[in-house]
Amino acid sequence: MKVESFDSLEAAQQRLREAMEAADARVRPWQAAVGVGDCFVTDCGGEEGFLIFGEVLKGYGEERLRHYRLCRCFSVACPEGENDDVHVSTILAVVSREVFELARQHGWDVEEGQQPPSSRRKKQEERPAAKAASSVSIDVSAIDRYFEAA
Repeated sequence: MKVESFDSLEAAQQRLREAMEAADARVRPWQAAVGVGDCFVTDCGGEEGFLIFGEVLKGYGEERLRHYRLCRCFSVACPEGENDDVHVSTILAVVSREVFELARQHGWDVEEGQQPPSSRRKKQEERPAAKAASSVSIDVSAIDRYFEAA
């Protein structure tokens, strides 16, 4: 995480505006179209390397917030979910409700070899055999296309 400090409130507000403009400039048309009820996948953005699944609960009417969505997001680190504002430029792929629910059934653990913080979930070998043997797959071609284009 990058931390910035500022000498004034005005400087902080200016940096926030610049960051929002940069994020808005990265939005692709399919991301801008993500709306209420849609399910998506993104990543945690850190070294932990796990996926985050989200469901859009609400959009915002203000022009400056047009690319933000209020979402309920879930992951192996937060299986109970939490509400958060998500900028659509961070969405890697839209997934079907079926894939979303299948991921939920598997505790949001959908990538072989992912290792989220060990304090937040049991190690692979400690899981029941039935769960360890099951797998969830998602079509990651949209994710691949996103990184190829970036």
